[in-house]
Amino acid sequence: MLTMNVLDFSSYEEYLDNFITINDVRYIRNLNVSRCFIQHACGKSCMGRLLSRDEFIEKRKKMHNLMHPRVMNAAELFGRNYHGNDNVLQQFAKREYQLYTKQLAASTIVFLMMRSKKGLEVSSFIDLEQSFREARFKSTQHYVNWPAIFEGKARLTPQSYHLSFFDGSKNKVVMNGSENFQVFPEGAHSLLLIHRGDHKIVCVNGVCHCSHTKNVFRTMHSSSIYGHCIFFDHLVRRVN
Repeated sequence: MLTMNVLDFSSYEEYLDNFITINDVRYIRNLNVSRCFIQHACGKSCMGRLLSRDEFIEKRKKMHNLMHPRVMNAAELFGRNYHGNDNVLQQFAKREYQLYTKQLAASTIVFLMMRSKKGLEVSSFIDLEQSFREARFKSTQHYVNWPAIFEGKARLTPQSYHLSFFDGSKNKVVMNGSENFQVFPEGAHSLLLIHRGDHKIVCVNGVCHCSHTKNVFRTMHSSSIYGHCIFFDHLVRRVN
């Protein structure tokens, strides 16, 4: 059975109705009885896992908050109290403030490169806005502890679920889409991304001179913690 999005259902009853078959309607002939039957007959084993009413409401609320984050003020930001001198952490805090106070209608991609114990490259392109947003819900699949990162107790590291991930020791490349970007390899460009909002193509290849490189503002910052870190800021254009 395909995974369902609880946001597709406006009520728990509508969610239950999705499990009712034509045969249920034909033989039971009562919608309320059919719903009760589905709840009691399915339990934890039917069709993957039927949500209870409380679980449905809670999951729907969390997914809605992820897809429609409210505008926050500066007092609620992870980097609000960062006053250190690490240049990259300063840039993280700056962009978090700009993104969530809506001073900057943009999406930011971060290129982060580190070295394995063998000295080989491990790197990622990261959707910074999504990483910040998901960090507000510890139950999210790819939770990042940004408060600990700004406090110096943890470090942002390349992960296989990022937009693009390269592990030099395994010669492994993984590409994933995010809520803001669709990713695809494209020959000489190395890596192209399409912003899901304005459909602009972004090229992050530093030596490429194609027109897509003009859709991002590229800056490099260095720190003792992260080495050289590249920020690609894409100004999102309003789609009419």
